[in-house]
Amino acid sequence: MLLDTSTVIEILRHPKTSETFRLVKEQIRAEEVYMLVIELAELSDWCIRNRVPATERIEAVKQFASIVPVDEEICLEGSKIKSERRRNGHRSFSLLDGLILAAARSMGERLLTFDRDFIGEKDCIVLS
Repeated sequence: MLLDTSTVIEILRHPKTSETFRLVKEQIRAEEVYMLVIELAELSDWCIRNRVPATERIEAVKQFASIVPVDEEICLEGSKIKSERRRNGHRSFSLLDGLILAAARSMGERLLTFDRDFIGEKDCIVLS
């Protein structure tokens, strides 16, 4: 299962006893967990904005998620996904969102996210 940055942030923000943490853990179960390498920049950006040590958080993520590189196929497919989602009314769907979904699909994995921009995609689990 590939984790969207929104999911990783929620994991890091909530204690293991919280309802949010339980909800994420319930979806992951014993599955292998992945994160796209470019999401590390997005996570670092969130850490900087929230005055949280970015290096520490990224190291914590690397303990539970395998980091997936970006390749040419993911880049091309990600831009197609972004364009299609925007044509279908999801105006805030970003290129990064497209890359993350393209990576999940290239691996045959589902995407776990809190981002409502992914609603309607059959291979995305959108938590709230």
